Amino acid sequence: MSKRATPCRLAVLVPLASLAALGPAGAAPTTAGDDEYVHVVAAGDTLIALGRRYLADPTQWPQLQRVNRVREPRRLPIGLDLRIPLRLMRLEPVPAALLAASGGFSGTEPAAAGGRTLATDGELVTDGDGSVTLRLVDGTELRLRGSSRLRLQDSHRLSGTGQVRSGVRLEQGRAEVKAQPARAGQPGFRIQTPQGVLAVRGTEYRVTVDAARTVGEVLDGSVSMSGHGAVPGAAPVRGGFGAVIDAGGRVTAPRALLEAPSLAGLPARHERPLVQLQLQPQAALQGQAHGWRVQVARDGQFDELLADVRAAAPELRIAGLPDGRYRMRVRAIDAQGMEGRDASGWLELKARPEPPLLRTPPQAAVLRGSSVELTWTASREAARHHLQLARAGAAEPFAEPMVDLKDVQGQGYRVDDLPPGRYLWRVGALRADGDAGPMGEAQAFELRALPAPAAPPASRVDESGVRLSWPAAQAGQRFELQLARDDAFAHRVAETILEDTHFELPQPAPGRYFVRMRRHEADGYVGPWSQTQFFDVADCVRDASSGCVRTEGGLLQRP
Repeated sequence: MSKRATPCRLAVLVPLASLAALGPAGAAPTTAGDDEYVHVVAAGDTLIALGRRYLADPTQWPQLQRVNRVREPRRLPIGLDLRIPLRLMRLEPVPAALLAASGGFSGTEPAAAGGRTLATDGELVTDGDGSVTLRLVDGTELRLRGSSRLRLQDSHRLSGTGQVRSGVRLEQGRAEVKAQPARAGQPGFRIQTPQGVLAVRGTEYRVTVDAARTVGEVLDGSVSMSGHGAVPGAAPVRGGFGAVIDAGGRVTAPRALLEAPSLAGLPARHERPLVQLQLQPQAALQGQAHGWRVQVARDGQFDELLADVRAAAPELRIAGLPDGRYRMRVRAIDAQGMEGRDASGWLELKARPEPPLLRTPPQAAVLRGSSVELTWTASREAARHHLQLARAGAAEPFAEPMVDLKDVQGQGYRVDDLPPGRYLWRVGALRADGDAGPMGEAQAFELRALPAPAAPPASRVDESGVRLSWPAAQAGQRFELQLARDDAFAHRVAETILEDTHFELPQPAPGRYFVRMRRHEADGYVGPWSQTQFFDVADCVRDASSGCVRTEGGLLQRP
């Protein structure tokens, strides 16, 4: 008898116990919910031959007879759908292939053909910064994120069928799944968790597991979520929705994922090592978003995460990224911790070599004169510096800088012949190969003209003493006065700072006196000394009231 090709298909989750027992007395139905393979009987097939072909223990072929209520094991009707429980079949374990990894992780082992694999029933654990991408036997790609633990529970080929089984158990942490569509009749990929099961036949979704619950977020396709325990039934969750399996195995009603946040207004290029993303408010997320997550990767599939940051506010900060251009995605998180749809974009960072710190003049300094000495700190990366100085006040002050020098050696530069005004200055660093880093933050200073020297005070000397006077002061000005017996002012008779416009010295000793004065401006600037003046105090003969005796020729002086 000729034998035609054997068609076959795989039925999923068929509860055989509900079927009437048509076979011999004592038939043993399979357990409700058993997966099974369906073989379409061809000419020449017998249960004994099929047992040798499919079963792990060929002598168990009588179970096929009982399951299928077959009366004649050697004479099977051609075209009969013969159900074979997967638990009886011969399975070939197939390890999962590691496609990409970053950070710390453990559990994989070297593969014979190169690369690394995770063995069937093997456990994969990621550190807080770890991320691992696996390809499973059915083509499903699973990305296990930081602080997670996963067991490759089911990764097999069904011998003699060309079909596969694939499933994992996620004990804790987070996984992102892109499940390949299962062929008609084949079981889809499954994730078991401590709270339940997520079963799919081809979709994209995220799973988060902790001790209290399992959260499923479906991005595309549909996922069947069911809980362990006494709670019956499974909830279908379609793309754009999510659901939670609680500790008791109850599945919440699916709810819509939050919409993707807007990336409008974010800078096209970041120039500081600490990247700050300030998201714009969105009406659709007001009152709905209670957290935010940003992920940064080198590739569009986000296999190798360089950053995975979560924050309570829409200001996300990323530290430690090297310079480069990366893929970025941002999502909002609702009050129940369910993460929404992704907003994808690019993040470009050029923060090195870092600009030096500006030293002098300090921020908001007020200087006098027409020159300024600009100084900054040294850097090991900087071979030279780019210096810019511009007038303050314009919307883009450095669009047309007054000073723009790109080859400044050392840590300082003097700028001369500057008119009075307010200025901004900044410095960037260049490596020896010419690679230029970003310009540093600008610092402001004000340059004021040098005030004219103070006029020397006018002096009046008479028998009552000496009175010095000068013009009235401007608001906030003070005057420093020195009076000495020598023009080097080493032997000072008086030294004072005054807000008044006069100074009196009663009955000084006879002789010559030298005087000078300088202004203290309201902003703290101390002006130059005036020209030195002098006056003489005569040694007169004094009367009983200590006044000088006058004669027709003037004061009567002592001989």
